[in-house]
Amino acid sequence: MTYIIILIAVAAVAGPLLSALPSKQQRRVTRFRDTARGAGIQVRCRAPSEIPPRLQRATSDMLVCYAMRCGKQGSKSSSVSASSGGNSLWVRTTAGWEGRDSEALPAWLTTLDPAIEVIIRQPEEVQVYWTERGQDSTLEQVFETLNRLKS
Repeated sequence: MTYIIILIAVAAVAGPLLSALPSKQQRRVTRFRDTARGAGIQVRCRAPSEIPPRLQRATSDMLVCYAMRCGKQGSKSSSVSASSGGNSLWVRTTAGWEGRDSEALPAWLTTLDPAIEVIIRQPEEVQVYWTERGQDSTLEQVFETLNRLKS
C-alpha cells in the first residue's frame, strides 16, 4: 500500500513537469525555423493579407510566412525580379493553384507539397506561406521556391 501511495505522489509531481517538454511537432517546427534563419530566410507568424476574396484558400489552417529579400534597391537581382513579373500571387484553392492575374501559372506549382498554400512575389521580397506540417522535403521545396522566385 505504501508503494502505491509513493507511486501516485511521484506521478503527481512528474506529470506537470513532463507536460512542459516540447512535443515532436514543436521540436520539428523549431528545427525548421532555425534552419530557415540559418539560411538567411525571415520567419514571420502572420497570415497573408493580400489575398483577394475570389481566391479562397483550400484550408483554414494557420500559415507561417517564410520570406527572402530579393536584393538591395538598384541591384541586378532586384531589377531582374521586377522585370520578370513584378507582383505575383498564387493561392492553392480547392480547385488547385490559381493566380491573382490572368497570367499563366508556372508548371512547377503543381508539384509543390499541399502544406504550401500561398506564394507572393514582389520586386523587393518573395514570400511562401505554409503550415509547417510537412517533412524535411517540404522545407526544401520552400527553400527552392524562394530561390527560384528570388532570381
